[in-house]
This record gives sequence, C-alpha cells and structure tokens, in this order.
Amino acid sequence: MDIFLFCFLIFYFWLSLKKEKWALFLILALLPLYQVRFKLGFIPLTLLELMISVLFISWFLVKTRKNGFKNLILEKWQELKNWRCLIIVWLCLAAVAVFIAPDKRAAAGIFKAYFLEPILFLIVLVDSAEREEEKNLVFNGLILSAFYLSLMAVWQRFFGGGVLSLEVLGQAKVWRATSLFTQPNFLGLYLGPIVLLTLSRLKLKGQNKFKNLFYLLTIALSVLAIIFARSEGALIGVFSGLLFFGLVFNRTTRRLVLAVLLILMLFIFSFPWLRQYSTEKVLLKDLSGQLRLNIWQGAISLLKTSPLLGVGLSGYQKLIPKFQKPYYQSGQLISVETHPYPHNLYLAVWLELGLLGLLVFISLIVNFFVLIFKKIKRDVSSRRFFLALGAAMIVLLVHGLVDTPYFKNDLSVLFWLIIGLGIAEANLRKGG
Repeated sequence: MDIFLFCFLIFYFWLSLKKEKWALFLILALLPLYQVRFKLGFIPLTLLELMISVLFISWFLVKTRKNGFKNLILEKWQELKNWRCLIIVWLCLAAVAVFIAPDKRAAAGIFKAYFLEPILFLIVLVDSAEREEEKNLVFNGLILSAFYLSLMAVWQRFFGGGVLSLEVLGQAKVWRATSLFTQPNFLGLYLGPIVLLTLSRLKLKGQNKFKNLFYLLTIALSVLAIIFARSEGALIGVFSGLLFFGLVFNRTTRRLVLAVLLILMLFIFSFPWLRQYSTEKVLLKDLSGQLRLNIWQGAISLLKTSPLLGVGLSGYQKLIPKFQKPYYQSGQLISVETHPYPHNLYLAVWLELGLLGLLVFISLIVNFFVLIFKKIKRDVSSRRFFLALGAAMIVLLVHGLVDTPYFKNDLSVLFWLIIGLGIAEANLRKGG
C-alpha cells in the first residue's frame, strides 16, 4: 500500500468518525474505485471495499459509544423490520455457496465484496438516510459519479478512448464508449438505474435552478453515454423504467405513456428496416443475441449438474469452459470466449446460490415492490420518490434479462442502495 493510499484511508477514517454523511457521499461519488486493487497482507482488497469497511467500523464505534451495544443492535433490528430475515438468509446462502464452490478462495472474495460489504453499507445507509440532509448527499454523490462518468464517455467519443467491438458478422468493428470502466456494458449497467433516480430529484418549484440544470444535464449526458456505449440492454431498461413511472404516476401520465407506445409501435411497423431490426433484437437473431443464446445453453447445461445447490460462488466462471460450446456461424468460428457470469441475472443467482438463493432474490424483489406500492398508495407526498426507486429497480431487472447487474462491486452496492433508500424513507414516514 503506497503512502498516498495510506494517507487517504487515514483521512477517510477521520471523516467517517466526524462527518459520516460526507463519508457516505464519497463512497457513492467514487464507486468506480473498486478498480483500485491491492493486498492487505494476503487479503486482496479494493479501495471501495476498504472504504465501506472503514465507514461501517467508525459508524459502529460512534453508535456503540452513544447508545450502547445492546441498544444499537435492537435499534437496527427494528429498523430493518420484515427485511431482516430475508437479508440473514441471503447472507447464509452466500456463505454456504463459498463452501461448495470449486475455488473457495475466489468464492470468499466474492462473498466479502458482493454480499457482506453491501449489507454493511445498507445498515449505515438506512440509519443515515432517514435524515433529509444525509439523503440529499447520498443522491448527490451518486449523481455526481454519473455526471463525470458520462462526461468522460462523451469525451471519448470526440477525443479518443473506448473499445472496438464486432457487432455484425462480416462488417467492420464499431466503436463503443467505456468511460472509466474496462467494458462498455459496465457503463450501461451502472448508469441505467441512476438515470431514473436522478429524475426523482427534479423539482418544478422550490429548488435552486442550478440544481435542476445539473440534474437535467446529468440525465442527458448519461443517456448519451449509454448510447455511445451501445448498451442496448441499458437503453431498454431505462425505457422500461420510464414506462413504469409514467403508467403508475397518475391518470394523465398513464394516458400519455399509452399514446406514446401506440405511436412508437405504428412508427416501427411503418418502416420495414426498422421492423426487421426490432424483430432481430427481440428474437435474439443478431450476433449479440446468438452469442447470448450460446452462453445460456452452456449455463443451463452446467445448472443441470446441480440444480438445487448451484455450483457455488465463482463456480460458473471456474466450470463453464467444460459446458459452453464454441460458437460457429456459417461454418466460421466466431467465439470461444467464456465470461465470469452468464449474461442473465436470474441464471447467475441460481447458479451461484442455488434454487433457494433464486427464491430469496425473488422474495427481496417482491418485498421491495410491496413496500413501493404500499407507500405510493398511502403517502402522496413521497409518491414520486418511491416511484423513482421502483423505476430504478425495473431498469436493473429488465437489463438483468441480458446481463448481470449485481455480481460486481459497484452494482451490488447500487442494488442494496435502491432497497436501502426505500427502507429508510418508509421508516421516516412511519408505518413502513
């Protein structure tokens, strides 16, 4: 660990002790720091993981000193209410998945980074985001990260950077933006839900015009960055989130959304080339779709070897080369590449955590939307806030049909952030 990193961690520990809200802000503003990797002794870590651990430890020390250990545990137990059993089972299943994994060291790292630390972050978030100032900082940190990431993607478009990717067989590779990430899909996975969360911060009255302008600019840049990344899953996810928001918000927006959908369908079916393009995408007949079908076939073959328990954390990456066949098109070898996860969130959860893990994941989602619709119905003042959370989760779930928006450091934190904000706001409004 070099001196700069050591000094940063000392500063961050002090900040966590004295200004917890700003420590939370920094984590969300710097979520891509999971790419800064090092070792603490023999333990591999990322800077994001260390920041979350430091934040939780400092928060725990301050709260224990103030309230006492027993009172703190009882208070947090009460705050999580009907979430606590699901979270405990989720963590237990992930721990079991470490022991059945073929590579236990890699599995332990995944458990730490994608399961334990996001839950530690959730606990601090639920405690802090019940206060309006802290909640605003949480949103602003996340939105700031989307702003500079999307700005960098736009910069790459005009001044260099990004990657070249084969999208159509027999044609030249096309350019795709990556921003600070290594892959263009990572950019779409990250920005998609934040677009909908940023929408919830826009206010027509009673808000500084500069803030509204910044939020609008961030939304515009984020959508542009997703387009430049050619992340079609993210675009469809954002579109689905907007549909959810409009259909549920009120009768006027519902009519507007239905009218737009009708016009869009008429437009698509009016042009043969557009109709053909849409059909290829929906039926997965293009190169990207065919490669995903090949990946899913291999994943299902692997899943059949252990449908109940799954193959453990990191098990898919370790075992899939024996099950995924090379992909040929017109007799030409196109791809022998395997991936860490099977480009489908639900398959990934089933493979990594087993059937019970998939059921718990679905239960978490159901519990989340029960909370969302309950608060939308009972609390008009927070309607837009909860709708934005629901729409952000829709983005994640729809994109999850063709990618894996959880098994990555920043994405696992983002998933639990959406849930945590819902829990915190429900606790603040009482009766949650």
